[in-house]
Amino acid sequence: MRPFTLLLAFLSLFVAQLSAPPAHAADPIVIFGNDSKPPKSWMENGRAKGILVDILHEVETRSGLTVDLRLMPWKRAYLNAMDARGGIFGLSKNKERQALFDFSELMYVDEMRLVVIKGHEFPYRSMEDLRGKTLGVTRGASYGDGFDRAKDRIFTPSEDSGATSRLRMLLAGRIDAALIGPGEASVRVTIAGDETLMENRDQFVILDTPFVRDDNYIGFSKCLDRREVLEKINRALRGMHEDGTIQQIEARY
Repeated sequence: MRPFTLLLAFLSLFVAQLSAPPAHAADPIVIFGNDSKPPKSWMENGRAKGILVDILHEVETRSGLTVDLRLMPWKRAYLNAMDARGGIFGLSKNKERQALFDFSELMYVDEMRLVVIKGHEFPYRSMEDLRGKTLGVTRGASYGDGFDRAKDRIFTPSEDSGATSRLRMLLAGRIDAALIGPGEASVRVTIAGDETLMENRDQFVILDTPFVRDDNYIGFSKCLDRREVLEKINRALRGMHEDGTIQQIEARY
């Protein structure tokens, strides 16, 4: 992050800290998330659904916390979290974000996959294999420092609001590859949910090598000082990883 941009981010945090209302233990904990990232999280008939949503509900049960879950386009969710209006789930770590957020322990492992059109496959082993290509990604998303370093230097990002529009752009030849996650299940769910994609499902090819292992966390702006809340969340997450609950939830999708 450039020094001037980083300064603006910290000033934003300072202003948010001054304006944020005091939190009380009994208050619902506002947590933002992505509204179009199946099978991790999405909205269906006005209800939040997905792997991360189910994990968060189980965290509520085990921790005694009450969560006010708000799903919306990722960039807006991220900006709300940066402005200290609440926490955010599905958050990846990178250098910039670690300066701005307090992170929970590991919530979920999101394996991101590259999807291309049949006949346009290419060998993928490292970021360098994307040189000169246009890659469809979620608007405002980061998948670690390696991704951030390669963006606009090795590949050109084409940002959008969801996987459906990304695969449609791929089908139309407007991008070279679409980054979709978590795993192959997300690709199948996205294709099954759109008539045009279903009609052309045989045109999509998932490259063998995963793009990246994207560890997902819950994060709160540092100015909110949610360390006590995070301790409760962490105890619940540790228990869920140890007793297999996370895997059971994932298997439902």
